[in-house]
Amino acid sequence: MGSERKQYVYTIKDLPLTPIVEDQGISTRFLLGDNIMVSFIENPPGATFPIHHHECEQIMIMTEGTEDHIIDGQLMPMKAGDVAVHPSNVPHGGKTETGMKAIDIFAPHRPEHLAKMAQYGTMPNPDGTYPAKNNIED
Repeated sequence: MGSERKQYVYTIKDLPLTPIVEDQGISTRFLLGDNIMVSFIENPPGATFPIHHHECEQIMIMTEGTEDHIIDGQLMPMKAGDVAVHPSNVPHGGKTETGMKAIDIFAPHRPEHLAKMAQYGTMPNPDGTYPAKNNIED
């Protein structure tokens, strides 16, 4: 009782698109739980996600395409069906020649991504609904 959430089920394509690495054309559709963040990321062919690290844990599930993924300085070629675990503060990033889609799971929320959601107006409402307009071209 007392929960404000009204929406519990979502369709991925209906979540608003949030740019996260603008100069590479990388964007994602975020879904927020109370303590977890899910990112349905889309990297176009030739895109590089710069090497970075963050406090939160991350699991990346590749769903389409391939990526030359780097974790802790090690090159790990990944393809659809592969899963990577990124512990807290371990540097990682990658480049895709084919383009790729993945599901990233962050715990807790990644503050930099929350800032992008605020910047682009894609933060959910208190009732769990998301803005219908993406604020960028699809």
